[in-house]
Amino acid sequence: MLNKFNNFLREELWIEDMDKTSVDTLKKNLQFRLNEYRTSILSNIVYNFETNKIEFKEFDHIDIKVIMRELVNEFTEEVVQELNIEAFLRKLNQILELKKRNTKRKFREAFDDYYKSIEIRIDQLHKTGKVEDYFDEFEGEGSILGSRQYEVEKYRIQVELLKLQEWVKKNNKRVAIVFEGRDAAGKGSTIKRFIEYLDPKGFNVVALEVPSEEEKNNWFKRYEQYLPKQGEITFFDRSWYNRAVVEPAMEYCTEEQYQEFMNNVIDWEEKLIRSGVILIKFWFSITQDKQVKRFELRQNSPLKYWKFSANDSKVLDKWEIIGNFKRQMFQQTSSRLSPWVIINSNDKKIGRLNAMRYVLSVVDYSEKDNEICKYYPEVVNILL
Repeated sequence: MLNKFNNFLREELWIEDMDKTSVDTLKKNLQFRLNEYRTSILSNIVYNFETNKIEFKEFDHIDIKVIMRELVNEFTEEVVQELNIEAFLRKLNQILELKKRNTKRKFREAFDDYYKSIEIRIDQLHKTGKVEDYFDEFEGEGSILGSRQYEVEKYRIQVELLKLQEWVKKNNKRVAIVFEGRDAAGKGSTIKRFIEYLDPKGFNVVALEVPSEEEKNNWFKRYEQYLPKQGEITFFDRSWYNRAVVEPAMEYCTEEQYQEFMNNVIDWEEKLIRSGVILIKFWFSITQDKQVKRFELRQNSPLKYWKFSANDSKVLDKWEIIGNFKRQMFQQTSSRLSPWVIINSNDKKIGRLNAMRYVLSVVDYSEKDNEICKYYPEVVNILL
């Protein structure tokens, strides 16, 4: 049966082109293969009762390139691409990286959520017909979403965002959304889509310049004046978390300033939350190869060359250092009241749509369409 299915895939590459029997076989075979990876990874994770820590028997991360190559050989590149499997594997590595006591549980939940999601998406792809790959000349890269599908989904989400904003204004709510992540990860372009059709009187975008010496020594006060007022949504294009990653990595702050921030930020945030602020913290995650490619696109673009700065050149050499500070930030500053939410955004369009869906999903606003608020589980990783 499997050999027959593989022969079929060599002829019919896209899910949209398969008949129902082949679609059912695809779902069955793909779940079987993913279950093999799941079993292998879970058996590698052990809990050491003496040290009270998670340990690994053989490997501390999964080799995404190897698994992708195996899956492409078995299911074709088009199928693997359409189901966004690489983003799912990246999410698994992010869970492993934290070495939390709940690692095994989070792994099982991640697989279960992804299984449910891709079964629905396979059926939708088969039902709606073929959607061509879309290459955006302005962005300089493609997406697994075709242009029409992307615009339709974005429109529906933005209608929900207007409902959310109306609810915020009518009920005097205060919403603060933090956008952090690697340079060129898509923070700014995502904010642009968030606010595209919102009422300008009901939101603010905060992107602060280099801090003064006084601001460096009064870090939280620097941001308190920009927090949302009643009836407002504030988007922070980078935030107080500069002190957790960028500043120490680039040596823009002292060790004392860094430690003071790390020791106090959760208490400060939870005080804001108890005062009524709805706080959402995004980290936009991309691979190193993708960052390099996007920097090159910026440099060569007649419209976006100005976005490549001298600081970007320095960042390229600081990949591992920034990664170390990022991991410490996740481990020390993600709480149940104020969790970090990783958005896997190698695919910009998928990343920005699902960041918007996540915000809609966690705020209980009026006349909510829950179907539109459902996000892709492999794109959104909540660090609880």
